Amino acid sequence: MTQHKWHKEIKAWADGAEIEYRDITNFDYATWKDILVLKWDASGEFRIKPQPKEKKFVYLYKESNSSEIVIKEDEELNWSESYSIYIGKIEVQDD
Repeated sequence: MTQHKWHKEIKAWADGAEIEYRDITNFDYATWKDILVLKWDASGEFRIKPQPKEKKFVYLYKESNSSEIVIKEDEELNWSESYSIYIGKIEVQDD
């Protein structure tokens, strides 16, 4: 048995994802629109609404008793590291 044309989108919608629609019979074909009531018909196309990627950062600290710079992947310090001085954060660029 083959899956429904919109199987992935229907499942994602049932799991709470937002679905967008564009009318293939309309001149405004390039515009994706949010929809509240879904009719899984053949007059348009559906997609799972793209979500922005969460930015990733590394955090820089300077040890107060030395000149070393420490790079951490999380912002919170352990109790043993509480003497570190927060310098700032750098966004990690992923491709």
